[in-house]
Amino acid sequence: MNTLAPHLVRSPHPVIDEDALARLLLRYGVGQGEQAAVRAFGRIIRAGELEDALLSRFDLGDAVAGVEPSLRAFCIELARITEWDFTPAWPARLVDLWSECYLGGAVAEFPFIAIEALMASCQVHLFSDRAMVHRLELDILSALVRLGWCLGGLLCEVSIDHEQAFRLNAEDGDAVLGIPNRRRFLTLLTEGLAHVADGQAVGLLVLDIEWGRSVDVLAMDERDHLRLALSDAMRAVLRANDILCALGDDQWAVILPELQHPAQVSLAGSKLVDACEVLRGNNFPGQRGRFHAGGAWAPEHATDPLGLVHAARAALVAAKASGRAFDLYCSDTAVRSHGDAGFESEVARALETRQFQLYLQPQVALPSRRLVGAEALLRWRREGQGFASPPDILQVLERIGLMAELSRWVIQQAGQVLATLAAAGCEVAVSVNLMAEDLKDPELPLFIRQTCETWRVPESRMCFELTEGGLVSRDGMSVRNLDALRVGGGRLALDDFGTGYSSMDYLRRLPVDELKLDKSFVERITLTDNDRAIVELMVRVAHTFGLDVVAEGVEDAATEAVLNEMGCDRAQGYLYAPAMPVDQFIAWWQSHRDALIGARTP
Repeated sequence: MNTLAPHLVRSPHPVIDEDALARLLLRYGVGQGEQAAVRAFGRIIRAGELEDALLSRFDLGDAVAGVEPSLRAFCIELARITEWDFTPAWPARLVDLWSECYLGGAVAEFPFIAIEALMASCQVHLFSDRAMVHRLELDILSALVRLGWCLGGLLCEVSIDHEQAFRLNAEDGDAVLGIPNRRRFLTLLTEGLAHVADGQAVGLLVLDIEWGRSVDVLAMDERDHLRLALSDAMRAVLRANDILCALGDDQWAVILPELQHPAQVSLAGSKLVDACEVLRGNNFPGQRGRFHAGGAWAPEHATDPLGLVHAARAALVAAKASGRAFDLYCSDTAVRSHGDAGFESEVARALETRQFQLYLQPQVALPSRRLVGAEALLRWRREGQGFASPPDILQVLERIGLMAELSRWVIQQAGQVLATLAAAGCEVAVSVNLMAEDLKDPELPLFIRQTCETWRVPESRMCFELTEGGLVSRDGMSVRNLDALRVGGGRLALDDFGTGYSSMDYLRRLPVDELKLDKSFVERITLTDNDRAIVELMVRVAHTFGLDVVAEGVEDAATEAVLNEMGCDRAQGYLYAPAMPVDQFIAWWQSHRDALIGARTP
């Protein structure tokens, strides 16, 4: 049965009270005389006889499934026409039963067919097979026919109301949730802001859900069930006059009218998120998702609908950025929101116009400090603002779906860098980072091979660093691509080792050549015995699997000395040199030529 939200359409059927009933009877000419004639007929026939006739006419005697049980109940109630005392209760009951039939799939013409069959049965009981009838009998039949048309008109109005409700629901409502959709939401918000009483406020909440892959792969009906359950949970914690709207598959808005204090917005936002979290934990424990909400209120934050929506969305963005469940709009929120939006546009434009650069940080062999390689690191100097944070750049590109484009640009640039180094006589390997999504690209090995052919550099001078976090993601690993990279001659390194999961398992299964110790471990080996023991164990395990070990973040000679004792193969960090542009890297290498004579790629 469809449910129609009260804020979406008007009542699905007319209200039957004393006044409405009087108007209805007057419209169809059912006056006192006609009512008396119907009562008289009721004294000469039982409702059960009419009921049997109707049920046999439509073969509804033993209905147990589909819409037939509802039609059977409707026909039984219709047969009680001769028992009606002309109060609103009986027609109201008839209207409810027909609504159930219509929403269950009954054809709109059924009430007229049933009433016609009822009138025919009444005529048979009145006249039987007699050739001659009395005037009183004709008056009774005339009264029954008028009453039949009266009931037919009433039930027809119910069908029309439902048709209008369905049409409005399709245009202005969410077909699954039965609540106003985005289009209807703006109209309702406009109406709410137009009728704000003095001393009151109108609040607005926008709630967003970021689901994991477990929800993305759900069947359509299962996803609908989840959305409907969440909507019901939210409605349960809202006030009766609050309006819940669907803005998208995973986003809702709530209009909070007649607020006495803006603190009610924060309270409602927190309750909304809590209700969703509780429902997910109790009813859908296998689904993973993050719930965030942002709130604003008029007239403090905006006086027009679009302005209020913008403020609530800015608060939602702030909540996501901070990791909080709920945030309320403020002036600082607006500044941060505009700043984030501007930074996002700048990053996208910088990638499009090739403003990014690859800097190289040397990797040296231990203990000789010979140059044996370099890691290519992303750098971008914002106009008038210095260098942007690489993690911030990557976060934005991942959010807007440009990571694959960045990775291809990095590989192409690495090929050019290798050609430039080779032309200067510096034939060392360059390491580049690959993302989890890159490993799902079946064309990745071919692209790398074509890049190396274009710049006339051997694939063996490229090393591809893969993070443990990327490999742990359920779709992040393609062993076929990894094998193809090895076959092509490229080296594979497991980056940030120790910060992910199942590290020993990866060393056993993956075709990697080297292991990179994360800076967070390396920088503490001179501070505590526990950290030193952990790093020493990592080095031994890597060597057991025949892997080279590279230590990141080596900042001082004391750390280098400890790594030497452990047998670490290579190191990189500020002790040797920071990341620098290619021309400066070549100059640095040339200035250290005497110390680096004989450098070879391992």
